[in-house]
Amino acid sequence: MAETLGPESLRTARLCQVFESMPRGGPGDPASTRRALDMMAGLPAHPRALDLGCGPGAGSSNLAHLTGGRVTALDLHAPFVVQQAAAARAAGLSDRLDPVCGDMRAAPFPAGVFDLVWSEGALYSIGFPEGLALCARLVVPGGYVAASEVVWTVDTPPDEIRRWWEKEYPAIGSIAEKAAAVTGAGLELVGHFTLPREAWTRYLYEPMKARLAEFGRAWSGDAVGLDVVAELGAEIDMYDRWCHVQGYEFFVAQRPG
Repeated sequence: MAETLGPESLRTARLCQVFESMPRGGPGDPASTRRALDMMAGLPAHPRALDLGCGPGAGSSNLAHLTGGRVTALDLHAPFVVQQAAAARAAGLSDRLDPVCGDMRAAPFPAGVFDLVWSEGALYSIGFPEGLALCARLVVPGGYVAASEVVWTVDTPPDEIRRWWEKEYPAIGSIAEKAAAVTGAGLELVGHFTLPREAWTRYLYEPMKARLAEFGRAWSGDAVGLDVVAELGAEIDMYDRWCHVQGYEFFVAQRPG
């Protein structure tokens, strides 16, 4: 049915195909997950957690394993939710993972129901401040919010990478600006840290390079598919060249109460 799709819809479909084959949808690594969880003093032994914008791979089932709690995995893209459910079954955690396909803008949950709201690199899709406000609404008083967001790690980024990000994500900002968004959502900032380089390379871009090589061959006659391969390849190149001025910051915060 690909030939019935318009160019933009076909581009989206091709992007989704790439990420459906990935172990994760954005920068992150097991050590950083553990580091963020270790900052949450008093988190219940079996917390009710929400993985908001769970993405592909096994992140939600890993969160269930690490927290010992029950995790609701929400994403707008149904195949990502299916992957989280399959990973949970493989890990023997099906009874502690609730897959939900839905839009985080209309998250179908009552206010103050989760002990932990977790979102790795996903809040940008509705705006980081708006996403934080949603997290603050869904978490119980005294509960935790953990979210990662792309940031500048220098005061004055060079023009080339600045122009690239202004096209890709104009809302990129400094660590201080993003921290201010956390407190602006009514949350108390517990701490934050910059993801290590291997969170981008080993856990995201190395698997992506392998997938792009495969899709480049499979889509040899597909101009839109080849454009997607080139676009993602350019993203990897920009990170390789400018990793010293950009990064992902992991914020851990607590709702007062």
